Amino acid sequence: MRKIKYLIVSVLVVMMTTLSGCGIIDSGLVKLNFRNNDFEYIKENKVNKIVIQSSRDSGFKFVVNDSNAINDIYKILCKGKVKGEKTSLDPDYVFEVYAGDEVKSYNYVVSVDERGVGNFSDEDTAYLISKNLDDTILQNLSIIRKPRDFEDIYYNTILKVLEKDKDELTLNGNTVGVDILGDVDCLKYMLSVDLKSFENKLEEVVPGTKIINKDASKFDTIITVKNRGYNSQIFKTTIILDNKKDKSYETYYVQGTYEYKSWQIEVSEANEKPDTW
Repeated sequence: MRKIKYLIVSVLVVMMTTLSGCGIIDSGLVKLNFRNNDFEYIKENKVNKIVIQSSRDSGFKFVVNDSNAINDIYKILCKGKVKGEKTSLDPDYVFEVYAGDEVKSYNYVVSVDERGVGNFSDEDTAYLISKNLDDTILQNLSIIRKPRDFEDIYYNTILKVLEKDKDELTLNGNTVGVDILGDVDCLKYMLSVDLKSFENKLEEVVPGTKIINKDASKFDTIITVKNRGYNSQIFKTTIILDNKKDKSYETYYVQGTYEYKSWQIEVSEANEKPDTW
C-alpha cells in the first residue's frame, strides 16, 4: 500500500512539474500531507534566532542564529506531517523561535516512532518531524562531552544493581522507585524514548519499579543514582538503596570500563568502596 501511495505521489510530481513548476508541487504535497506551510515565516527571513532548551536540564540550551542553520531547520520542519494528536511522552526539548517581537514555542520529543502521533507541537498542531532534526541536538551534545554510548552504560549500571538485589527488593510487597531525574550531571542526555524503554526493563527485573517523578513518597525503597564522573573510557556512578521499611541503607559503587568496543560494568559489594575511587 505504501509503495502504491509513493508511486502516485511520484506521478503527480512529474505531472505538476510539467504543468506549472514548484508552486503547484508544494500545494499538492501539502494536500497529501507530505509537507506543511506552517513554518513559511522562517523561510521569509523573519526569524533571527532559534533557542533550543533541554526540558530536564535548565542549564543546557543552545542558540541557533546562523541563517544557513536556521534554513536547514526550516527545511526539516516544513516536511513535517500534520498529525491528529501529539505523543504522550514528555518533551525532551523546547524550541523557541524568535520572529521579531514574537516568540513561537514548540515541544519536541526526540526519535518518536509511534503511529499516528506527532513529536513536534505547539498548542494547536502536532507534526511528525524527521529524525534529521535529532542531528542538530546531537551535534551540540558532542560539544559537551556526551559519554560514549550513554544509553548503554547509564541505564545498564542501574539494572546491574537491581539484578544483584532483586530478591530483597520484592519482599513483602515492597514498592521501588528509581530517582534518576535528580542526577543533574546526566539530565541533558536523557530522552523520553529511552526513559520509557528503561522503565520497561525495570519492570522485567523488579516488577512494579517506576522512575520517580516528584512522587518519592509513594515508594518503600528509593534507589538514588548519582554520577561521579566519566570520560571516553571510564564511567563511575554511585547507586544508593534506601529501604524505609527495614531502615537499611546500602551504597553500591559501579564502574564501567570501555574495552573492545563495549562497556564492561563492575558492581562493588554493598558499602564497599573500591580502592580506585
